[in-house]
Amino acid sequence: MSTHDEQEEASSPEPVSASTVYSSAPTLAEIIQLTRHELTIAQEHDSIVECGRAALAVLRTNPELCAKLAYQKLHDVPYKEVRTCWRRLYTDATLWGVLRKTEEKDKDWLDEIVKLLDMTLILTTAPLREELVELWFTALEEELAVCEPGDAPPELEERPAKRLKAGGPNLMPTIFPTTIPATILSLRRPVPQSDKLSLSTFQKKLSDPSTHTPLIMKNAIQHWPALAERPWNSPEYLLKRTLGGRRLVPIETGRSYTDTGWSQKITTFADFMITHMLRSTTSSQFRPQTGYLAQHDLFAQIPSLRADISIPDCCYCDPALNPLPYVKEVAKLEDPLLNAWFGPKGTISPLHTDPYHNVLAQVVGYKYVRLYAPDQTEWLYPRTVDKIGVDMSNTSEVDLDEAMGLFAEIGFGEEGDDEHEKLGEDCGEANQTKRLEFEERFPGFTSAEYVEGILGPGDCLYLPPGWWHFVKSLSPSFSVSFWFN
Repeated sequence: MSTHDEQEEASSPEPVSASTVYSSAPTLAEIIQLTRHELTIAQEHDSIVECGRAALAVLRTNPELCAKLAYQKLHDVPYKEVRTCWRRLYTDATLWGVLRKTEEKDKDWLDEIVKLLDMTLILTTAPLREELVELWFTALEEELAVCEPGDAPPELEERPAKRLKAGGPNLMPTIFPTTIPATILSLRRPVPQSDKLSLSTFQKKLSDPSTHTPLIMKNAIQHWPALAERPWNSPEYLLKRTLGGRRLVPIETGRSYTDTGWSQKITTFADFMITHMLRSTTSSQFRPQTGYLAQHDLFAQIPSLRADISIPDCCYCDPALNPLPYVKEVAKLEDPLLNAWFGPKGTISPLHTDPYHNVLAQVVGYKYVRLYAPDQTEWLYPRTVDKIGVDMSNTSEVDLDEAMGLFAEIGFGEEGDDEHEKLGEDCGEANQTKRLEFEERFPGFTSAEYVEGILGPGDCLYLPPGWWHFVKSLSPSFSVSFWFN
């Protein structure tokens, strides 16, 4: 919103709105017109007015200044304490900046617009402008689709191919390599499985706290387009859905969020794919840190991917209350919370608990999961509040990946797993010292009871609140979690 411009409104065409239903994707001209209209029409009870008259007076003429002011406000306090007015100001400043980019149309105008819009979604969720921003991405996708091959931006035509070239054919793989050795499919203590579980049977399970136990549901999501006609195991399809890889995504870098050196950054989807998903893993030379698109609501950001999946019916069951002393109370959810988990072989979620019931749906590749019941907590050594005041009590101090490499009796070996092979080869005094140090620090851990499983495409894992779980990708993997209560 900006200060009204009466002359412009008088000459504007019939009013339209962001909620207009388009029978097809809007053209660039249509989305520009719609955006001008939305930004110059006051909305009742719009919190942006709380930013003050000075900011609103320059919003249209100097959106960069307003964006800098709002950005500062977004980072002055913890995010949950940020006032909505500053999120609104950042959003509208971005949209005025986008309009300016369409007028200038310099060499990288499309890339710059995508970056502006995605940063708005990631930083603010674009309050009151969600539909408008979504229409922008639809229009930009259409703009790319009608480009002549020679007119497409260089990044779309050249960059993935150039960066993927590593001493071999300059080709993008048709699908992600997701085979795993048959030798690792043998499990000591498998999670119970059920094929085509009925909704009434699952509701009965959740109605009794004593049966709040893990379960792998086979063939639960075979109807999802993401597994067939709109395949997420196709790098080409995912790049297409992300505007040739231009969309921005937040990723974690490092083996685990409990490790020193772990960090987060925002990058383009193409960079993530090229650096972490499509790079050869057979050579350790110049191998980058592990990158993981983890626990991100990718589907609110990119609704075209949301259309490839559906919320499993079991997520609408009504579970019985089962208070656990160390699990935080959480508010009742109106709808399940969706998060994406997309990464290469070797990504890890360290041993931790969550306060919600969870259905983890496996779409691409394979994951190993290990689970410990709440009554095993004393042997799992929960962390406390860390140095900067973050409560880490839902995460174990035990590095389970390392422990499985040290102790064969609780191990889960992978062929070609460099770290575990290195530990296995070191059978002498050094390895014995590591074991003694581990047992001294975490007595009883290796005797804790657990269950384990392997998730493949089409499988879903039901994970009750309070259950400790460790997850490791055995191949390039794409999963979706559905938290509900």
